Amino acid sequence: MTTVYDVPADHIIRRVAEELKKRKEIFPPAWAAFAKTGVHKEMPPEDPDWWFIRAAAVLRRVYIDGPLGVERMRSFYGGKKNRGSRPNAFRKGSGSILRKTLQQLEAAGMILHDKTGRKVSNKGMAFLDNLSQEVRITPPAPVPKRVQPAAEPGPRKAADGRKGEGKKAKGGEAKGSEGADSAKAEKKPAAKKEGKKSDKTQAPP
Repeated sequence: MTTVYDVPADHIIRRVAEELKKRKEIFPPAWAAFAKTGVHKEMPPEDPDWWFIRAAAVLRRVYIDGPLGVERMRSFYGGKKNRGSRPNAFRKGSGSILRKTLQQLEAAGMILHDKTGRKVSNKGMAFLDNLSQEVRITPPAPVPKRVQPAAEPGPRKAADGRKGEGKKAKGGEAKGSEGADSAKAEKKPAAKKEGKKSDKTQAPP
Protein backbone atom coordinates (compact mmCIF):
# COMPACT_ATOMS: atom_id res chain seq x y z
CA MET A 1 0.00 0.00 0.00
CA THR A 2 1.22 3.47 -0.88
CA THR A 3 2.00 5.77 2.05
CA VAL A 4 3.24 9.33 2.52
CA TYR A 5 6.83 8.09 2.40
CA ASP A 6 6.41 6.89 -1.21
CA VAL A 7 5.51 10.24 -2.86
CA PRO A 8 7.31 13.61 -3.07
CA ALA A 9 6.52 16.03 -0.28
CA ASP A 10 5.47 18.92 -2.54
CA HIS A 11 3.04 16.70 -4.47
CA ILE A 12 1.23 15.32 -1.43
CA ILE A 13 1.15 18.71 0.33
CA ARG A 14 -0.52 20.39 -2.64
CA ARG A 15 -3.07 17.57 -2.94
CA VAL A 16 -3.84 17.58 0.79
CA ALA A 17 -4.22 21.37 0.77
CA GLU A 18 -6.90 21.07 -1.93
CA GLU A 19 -8.87 18.62 0.21
CA LEU A 20 -8.45 20.60 3.43
CA LYS A 21 -9.82 23.67 1.68
CA LYS A 22 -13.15 21.83 1.37
CA ARG A 23 -13.45 21.18 5.12
CA LYS A 24 -15.20 23.72 7.31
CA GLU A 25 -12.91 23.05 10.30
CA ILE A 26 -9.88 24.37 8.38
CA PHE A 27 -10.11 28.11 7.73
CA PRO A 28 -7.66 31.03 7.94
CA PRO A 29 -8.21 33.45 10.85
CA ALA A 30 -8.85 37.14 10.25
CA TRP A 31 -5.22 38.02 11.00
CA ALA A 32 -3.82 35.53 8.46
CA ALA A 33 -3.99 38.11 5.66
CA PHE A 34 -1.26 40.30 7.15
CA ALA A 35 0.65 38.01 9.56
CA LYS A 36 4.20 36.83 8.90
CA THR A 37 5.09 33.17 9.36
CA GLY A 38 8.07 34.07 11.56
CA VAL A 39 10.32 36.88 12.74
CA HIS A 40 12.87 35.88 10.10
CA LYS A 41 10.47 36.85 7.31
CA GLU A 42 10.25 40.38 5.93
CA MET A 43 6.76 40.19 4.39
CA PRO A 44 3.59 38.08 4.80
CA PRO A 45 2.98 35.21 2.34
CA GLU A 46 1.83 36.24 -1.12
CA ASP A 47 -0.19 33.07 -1.80
CA PRO A 48 -3.83 33.60 -0.72
CA ASP A 49 -4.13 29.86 0.09
CA TRP A 50 -1.00 29.68 2.21
CA TRP A 51 -2.95 28.72 5.34
CA PHE A 52 -4.21 25.49 3.78
CA ILE A 53 -0.74 24.68 2.44
CA ARG A 54 0.74 25.17 5.91
CA ALA A 55 -2.01 22.98 7.45
CA ALA A 56 -1.24 20.23 4.92
CA ALA A 57 2.49 20.48 5.66
CA VAL A 58 1.84 20.33 9.41
CA LEU A 59 -0.36 17.25 9.03
CA ARG A 60 2.32 15.50 6.99
CA ARG A 61 4.98 16.46 9.55
CA VAL A 62 2.94 15.04 12.42
CA TYR A 63 2.40 11.86 10.39
CA ILE A 64 6.18 11.43 9.92
CA ASP A 65 7.68 12.75 13.19
CA GLY A 66 4.82 12.52 15.69
CA PRO A 67 4.21 12.64 18.53
CA LEU A 68 5.59 16.17 18.86
CA GLY A 69 4.66 19.60 20.20
CA VAL A 70 4.46 23.19 19.04
CA GLU A 71 7.97 24.12 20.18
CA ARG A 72 9.57 21.38 18.11
CA MET A 73 7.39 22.27 15.14
CA ARG A 74 8.67 25.85 15.29
CA SER A 75 12.17 24.57 14.51
CA PHE A 76 10.92 22.91 11.31
CA TYR A 77 9.38 26.13 9.99
CA GLY A 78 12.11 28.56 11.06
CA GLY A 79 14.81 30.18 8.98
CA LYS A 80 17.71 32.61 8.83
CA LYS A 81 17.07 36.20 9.85
CA ASN A 82 18.86 38.95 7.96
CA ARG A 83 20.59 41.12 10.57
CA GLY A 84 22.26 43.59 8.24
CA SER A 85 26.03 43.79 8.59
CA ARG A 86 26.00 41.09 11.28
CA PRO A 87 25.92 37.39 10.33
CA ASN A 88 22.52 35.78 9.76
CA ALA A 89 21.03 33.95 12.74
CA PHE A 90 18.44 31.16 12.92
CA ARG A 91 15.01 32.07 14.28
CA LYS A 92 12.09 29.74 14.94
CA GLY A 93 8.80 30.00 13.09
CA SER A 94 5.57 31.45 14.42
CA GLY A 95 4.12 29.37 17.26
CA SER A 96 0.68 30.98 17.02
CA ILE A 97 0.20 29.80 13.43
CA LEU A 98 1.26 26.25 14.26
CA ARG A 99 -0.84 26.09 17.42
CA LYS A 100 -3.97 27.30 15.62
CA THR A 101 -3.36 24.93 12.72
CA LEU A 102 -2.93 21.94 15.04
CA GLN A 103 -6.12 22.86 16.88
CA GLN A 104 -8.07 22.97 13.62
CA LEU A 105 -6.69 19.62 12.50
CA GLU A 106 -7.55 18.21 15.90
CA ALA A 107 -11.12 19.51 15.53
CA ALA A 108 -11.29 17.80 12.13
CA GLY A 109 -10.35 14.49 13.78
CA MET A 110 -7.03 14.03 11.97
CA ILE A 111 -4.76 14.65 14.98
CA LEU A 112 -4.87 13.35 18.54
CA HIS A 113 -3.52 15.26 21.55
CA ASP A 114 -2.32 13.38 24.64
CA LYS A 115 0.47 13.62 27.23
CA THR A 116 3.15 12.63 24.73
CA GLY A 117 2.16 15.36 22.31
CA ARG A 118 0.24 15.49 19.06
CA LYS A 119 0.14 12.50 16.73
CA VAL A 120 -1.85 11.55 13.67
CA SER A 121 -5.11 9.66 14.22
CA ASN A 122 -6.32 6.63 12.29
CA LYS A 123 -8.64 8.89 10.32
CA GLY A 124 -5.81 11.24 9.42
CA MET A 125 -3.51 8.36 8.50
CA ALA A 126 -6.08 6.85 6.15
CA PHE A 127 -6.75 10.28 4.69
CA LEU A 128 -3.09 10.83 3.84
CA ASP A 129 -2.49 7.30 2.57
CA ASN A 130 -5.46 7.46 0.19
CA LEU A 131 -4.32 10.78 -1.23
CA SER A 132 -0.77 9.42 -1.56
CA GLN A 133 -2.15 6.60 -3.72
CA GLU A 134 -3.92 9.13 -5.94
CA VAL A 135 -0.80 11.30 -6.24
CA ARG A 136 1.32 8.31 -7.18
CA ILE A 137 -1.06 7.35 -9.99
CA THR A 138 -1.78 10.89 -11.25
CA PRO A 139 0.87 13.39 -10.05
CA PRO A 140 -0.19 17.06 -10.08
CA ALA A 141 0.93 19.45 -12.79
CA PRO A 142 4.10 21.44 -12.06
CA VAL A 143 3.68 24.92 -10.65
CA PRO A 144 4.27 27.51 -13.39
CA LYS A 145 7.22 29.79 -12.80
CA ARG A 146 6.83 33.55 -12.75
CA VAL A 147 8.21 35.18 -15.88
CA GLN A 148 9.22 38.82 -15.60
CA PRO A 149 8.35 40.92 -18.67
CA ALA A 150 11.29 42.24 -20.67
CA ALA A 151 11.94 45.96 -20.35
CA GLU A 152 11.07 47.90 -23.52
CA PRO A 153 13.68 50.37 -24.85
CA GLY A 154 12.72 53.94 -24.04
CA PRO A 155 13.66 57.33 -25.49
CA ARG A 156 16.45 57.68 -22.95
CA LYS A 157 18.52 55.03 -24.67
CA ALA A 158 18.27 56.86 -28.01
CA ALA A 159 19.30 60.10 -26.36
CA ASP A 160 22.20 58.36 -24.68
CA GLY A 161 23.24 56.99 -28.06
CA ARG A 162 23.23 60.46 -29.59
CA LYS A 163 25.20 61.82 -26.68
CA GLY A 164 27.66 59.00 -27.11
CA GLU A 165 28.08 59.85 -30.78
CA GLY A 166 28.74 63.49 -29.89
CA LYS A 167 31.26 62.43 -27.30
CA LYS A 168 32.94 60.18 -29.82
CA ALA A 169 33.11 63.01 -32.38
CA LYS A 170 34.47 65.41 -29.81
CA GLY A 171 36.90 62.82 -28.65
CA GLY A 172 38.06 62.31 -32.23
CA GLU A 173 38.60 66.05 -32.67
CA ALA A 174 40.46 66.23 -29.39
CA LYS A 175 42.60 63.34 -30.40
CA GLY A 176 43.32 65.01 -33.74
CA SER A 177 44.32 68.28 -32.10
CA GLU A 178 46.46 66.43 -29.63
CA GLY A 179 48.11 64.60 -32.49
CA ALA A 180 48.89 67.90 -34.28
CA ASP A 181 50.30 69.45 -31.12
CA SER A 182 52.47 66.43 -30.52
CA ALA A 183 53.77 66.61 -34.10
CA LYS A 184 54.69 70.25 -33.61
CA ALA A 185 56.37 69.45 -30.33
CA GLU A 186 58.41 66.75 -32.04
CA LYS A 187 59.53 69.11 -34.78
CA LYS A 188 60.73 71.82 -32.39
CA PRO A 189 63.33 69.73 -30.55
CA ALA A 190 64.63 68.50 -33.87
CA ALA A 191 65.17 72.07 -35.03
CA LYS A 192 66.99 72.93 -31.82
CA LYS A 193 69.22 69.94 -32.17
CA GLU A 194 70.11 70.96 -35.71
CA GLY A 195 70.87 74.48 -34.48
CA LYS A 196 73.21 73.15 -31.85
CA LYS A 197 74.97 71.00 -34.38
CA SER A 198 75.39 73.96 -36.70
CA ASP A 199 76.82 76.08 -33.86
CA LYS A 200 79.36 73.42 -33.12
CA THR A 201 80.44 73.23 -36.71
CA GLN A 202 80.78 77.02 -37.04
CA ALA A 203 82.74 77.35 -33.82
CA PRO A 204 86.50 77.97 -34.37
CA PRO A 205 88.87 75.05 -33.73
